[in-house]
Amino acid sequence: MRFSETFNIARTEDDDWFDTLLLADTNLCVDPFLLYDDAEEFWALAHDDMIDFFAMVLRMVKSAKDNEKSPSWAKAKALLLFPEPDEFCLGVTEGSPRGSGSGKGLQGPMLASAKVAVGHDIESIEHMEELVLFQEGMGLDRISDVVCNILKSHFIKYTQEVARRHSVPTEKIRVRHSSWDNENARWRDEIVDLPRNPYTGSAVILTPARFLREIFTVSSDGFWDWAWTQESESLRANFNYDVSWRVPAKLKAQMAREHPDLVKEYLRDCEAQEKTPYDLETDPLMRTKTYELGRALANENPLSFTPTNPSEFQKFVEALIGAYAHGIEESDGWRLLWDKARFRPESACQSLFRFAAVQYCRANQIDMTSEANAGRGPVDFKFVQNWGARALIEMKLASNSGFWRGLTKQTVQYLKSEELKHAFFVCICYEDKHFDPVFRGEVKKLAESTSKDMNVVIKPVFIDARPKTSASKLH
Repeated sequence: MRFSETFNIARTEDDDWFDTLLLADTNLCVDPFLLYDDAEEFWALAHDDMIDFFAMVLRMVKSAKDNEKSPSWAKAKALLLFPEPDEFCLGVTEGSPRGSGSGKGLQGPMLASAKVAVGHDIESIEHMEELVLFQEGMGLDRISDVVCNILKSHFIKYTQEVARRHSVPTEKIRVRHSSWDNENARWRDEIVDLPRNPYTGSAVILTPARFLREIFTVSSDGFWDWAWTQESESLRANFNYDVSWRVPAKLKAQMAREHPDLVKEYLRDCEAQEKTPYDLETDPLMRTKTYELGRALANENPLSFTPTNPSEFQKFVEALIGAYAHGIEESDGWRLLWDKARFRPESACQSLFRFAAVQYCRANQIDMTSEANAGRGPVDFKFVQNWGARALIEMKLASNSGFWRGLTKQTVQYLKSEELKHAFFVCICYEDKHFDPVFRGEVKKLAESTSKDMNVVIKPVFIDARPKTSASKLH
């Protein structure tokens, strides 16, 4: 359910917050450049806080004097730990909003980048992206995590104001990295008054919708393309590359480290460019409306079977997949999986299925648990009566380059990890060649042999997602 549904909020024109889903992450992120450009003084001050935070980090790195065992280095290291802020229910996996880790993957590269900055006598940065561009593999999708950690106190105040305005009940909840202390150079974990997410138990933190994007303003590829245009002659001389698009990430990071002045100029250019948030209304990439679309699909295609005991659970899951397939094949649900003449990505199929399944499970008083990596792999169901009956559903596009590996390797690994014996391998087919009896025969034969070899049961299911000629009932 969405935040507004959960807390029975009637939105008004004054409500600019993104109505986030609480039961799964939405595949959007906070773009700091949209925040920097904001006209409201409250958020303009937030940009100043970003600058102060990294000035504090650089101060600690400089004070360490290359001694990685010094207290200053330890403080810098702790400050650059950015755990995924699950309170925002944003991210790239579309799975559970419980997050994907502690943020240690960013810590080492950002420390190295801070050391590079200090080596160039840089004591303050206007944009944290300077540090991101100094190292390869920094994970630009994690920039949003950095922003949400550093500015969490601002987003908390914003959420508290929304809660007061709509009389949303709040609780005292411990929030990690709720703020930071410039004087002592450390994070604070505090108990604050916020709404609670009934699906995760964590606090809920809201963000203005106008800060959300699907693509970040800054990227290493964007920097290289810009630099190649601006400084092509010097880059060819220094890096001995004649074809800019073949340059590896390692070399792009090296160029950024050797030319910090060019990085600053690039970021100033990014700042001057017009930027627009993600269009939540039209949702061109199906990032925000799969919940409502899945609900509509489930309402159009009711289940024909309800389990009464654990032995019937596999039959229930098969019926659930069948209802989804019927919606795609017979109720014009296929239109949801196409963007004009292009088929949508695998994640859209999985997300639509997940939210249709939520409706089916809720209607039959069955608890559906979607694992943290559900957007890329397994969907785990169990009965609310705690019978312990579960099933694994692996959904793949038949055209996916990893289709066959998904059948023989991924699904088996998921079964082992979850200690399960049964799986449904759902094949989403949108090309005529995937309906060739030879292709389907190979899938079935491989599923049978894999099941026998691994002592499991993998049942393939095919869904026809090709365009049909009937009129659409879904909007």
